[in-house]
Amino acid sequence: MPESQTIAPITVSSEECLADCNPTEQFDFNPPVPNIAIPPRSAYPRPDVARTPLPVPTYPRGTAGEVPPPPPISSPGTPGVTPSPETPEPAVPPVAQTPPTESQTAAELADTESRRALTPPSLQLQGVYLFQGDEDSARLRVTGVYPILPELQVGGSLDFTEGEIFSESGDDGLEVNELYLAASVPNYPNLRLIVGQIDLTSYFDRNSFAKDSAQQFFNPVFATNPALSAAGLGSRQGAVVNWTIIDEVEAKAAVFSSDRSISDFELNAFAGEIGARFGNLIVRGTYITAEDAGANTGFEEIFQLQRRNGEFGPRDGDREDAYGVNAEFFIPEINLGLFARYGWYENRDLDRGGTTYSFGINLLDLFMEDDRLGLGYGRLLSNNDLRDGDNPDVFEAFYDFRILPWLRLGVTFQGLDEFSETIAGFRIRTDFDLVPPRRTR
Repeated sequence: MPESQTIAPITVSSEECLADCNPTEQFDFNPPVPNIAIPPRSAYPRPDVARTPLPVPTYPRGTAGEVPPPPPISSPGTPGVTPSPETPEPAVPPVAQTPPTESQTAAELADTESRRALTPPSLQLQGVYLFQGDEDSARLRVTGVYPILPELQVGGSLDFTEGEIFSESGDDGLEVNELYLAASVPNYPNLRLIVGQIDLTSYFDRNSFAKDSAQQFFNPVFATNPALSAAGLGSRQGAVVNWTIIDEVEAKAAVFSSDRSISDFELNAFAGEIGARFGNLIVRGTYITAEDAGANTGFEEIFQLQRRNGEFGPRDGDREDAYGVNAEFFIPEINLGLFARYGWYENRDLDRGGTTYSFGINLLDLFMEDDRLGLGYGRLLSNNDLRDGDNPDVFEAFYDFRILPWLRLGVTFQGLDEFSETIAGFRIRTDFDLVPPRRTR
């Protein structure tokens, strides 16, 4: 078994990337709650996608913006299927080992030593206020992780939201975003299991440059793939298995309840993803199938479709499928990140579907340390044959920078629907560590 190595955290501090960061972590492509990233082959530093030593992914703790150098290719780091809007994976503590004996080899001793320490407990507070056009949204999030055993820990995040952008259920008020148990499997450090209320966007369709409206692009079209979101990728009760096949390839699978309400719990949905790293390029392919749980989501023209009973649009229980392709590439010499997404969605009962896409760039440390400039173009989930109005596209330019160690400010300009409408806005974000990090020996 290769020796686990610690991957230098990118500068995406606890302030910068909370449990739902999914975008500003080390370029190791590791999600923010358990970071699971493919170790890069180059010696260049990577962007905002924090990781922790394998086999235990945890919340990122670096300072956003800086890009630490990737580990050597021999490191058994978790291959990356990352980063960034909205949510990291829960940290999975290392597997406990028995004290080394004289008969153990040097490799076994090193492996035993690397797994001995527990992930330290953490409690973080993030506040975000976002205003664009004539609408505003806000979220206060508390995220915590506490180790129970060397191979088991509990974690969760609690949100108080107002407005549409940050609300998972669509309603204002208090929501449990995550409440889970995370475990590593003894003798199988590359296999991790998370069970409970899980934010699936922390594990699937991650991207270092376009993922979280609290950290990167303001417009949701650049967050989680709209096709996957329409099919039910969000905060749900279920289980996730994360398997690092080899250093450059990672597989994830989840079974979960289509309905967010625990009173209607039923394991009737599935999501799977394969992620692969090719140098500084990471590509992910994601599939999800679930039932419509009353959210009435889909492509924009779906409500024009008439059902056999004379009603229009989607209904509870409709089976929905979606596919997504997600790619990101980082050029460390100029701190430039490129991203692209494509998504396809279908409502089986209506036998119609729609597509979505987006692409763009991020420039890091452009005018000052830890700042970020982003340019992106995308289109909401739509059906070209049914659409009779303007193309529902979005052009966005944003700039985000740190004012104080715990305070960031962002501004945006957006052109909507073939530039038939233009809007501007701003974002304020604050982050605090409520439990000071412990020093490791």
